[in-house]
Amino acid sequence: MVTGTMIVPVMDAIAKFLGDSMSPVQITWGRFTFQFIIMGMAIIPLYGFKALWPKRPAIHAVRGVLLAVATTFFFFSLQFLPLANAIAIFFVQPMLLTLLAVLFLGEKIGWHRKAAVLAGFLGALLVIQPGSDSFTLAALLPMCAAFFFSCYLVVTRSVANVDHPLIMQFASGFGATIALSLALLLGMLLDSPAWTPVVPDLPQWGWLMLIGVIAAAGHLLVVIAVNRAPASLLAPFGYVEIIAATYLGWLIFDEWPDTLSWLGIAVIVMSGLYVFVREQRQGSNSLEPTNG
Repeated sequence: MVTGTMIVPVMDAIAKFLGDSMSPVQITWGRFTFQFIIMGMAIIPLYGFKALWPKRPAIHAVRGVLLAVATTFFFFSLQFLPLANAIAIFFVQPMLLTLLAVLFLGEKIGWHRKAAVLAGFLGALLVIQPGSDSFTLAALLPMCAAFFFSCYLVVTRSVANVDHPLIMQFASGFGATIALSLALLLGMLLDSPAWTPVVPDLPQWGWLMLIGVIAAAGHLLVVIAVNRAPASLLAPFGYVEIIAATYLGWLIFDEWPDTLSWLGIAVIVMSGLYVFVREQRQGSNSLEPTNG
């Protein structure tokens, strides 16, 4: 679990680095294209070609689109925000998932989780710091990413235990690749700088492939961990991602959160853990790798 969550910020750091030379949409496309290829190569020897077709393809297509939108928003945010701040804001996702589960799945929550959700959003405000000189609208992009990722998890819950986790990951990655390919085609037609793809050189292809490898490996490690230990035991280790992101941001980009941001990060982490514990007591399990 620790290894899986520690390598994800490496993928984000590469995406931030590549953002100077190509569109975040194209970077996201590379992430899912190579990821679904790798997942397919893992599935075929184990389950055969027929396993590549999920039992509910339409729902998995929706999952893929939601995941593509969430990741694109997040990769866009990395072009404007410190790595640690972007990931910390994204970690309001458990709180958003709780609200969406109430609205769309009919789940009931008590005042404990309501207070934790409110605290989580207050923590995000400490990181975003609206009204300060350091505030930019880009700080809302990880929040948008968290919202769409939460929607992805809500849809995922509706097909939980229908297909093997590897097949579900392949299907969502394939759906995301198709959606992003259409988005890049639209960018070419509109000649939009933020969407138009470029022809990657050999090193850029290597970086895109590495992003896909890290995404696939991170997911597989988390799946293995969840299969071998209770999710409630593993949940706190998911926040190792913030520690790894802070270190990489300092090492590569010379970024370091200020005191107020650290306070907000602490509040978000504690709120997220509390929400997770309460959900476990209600019998739900939404543990997923962050950023898809």
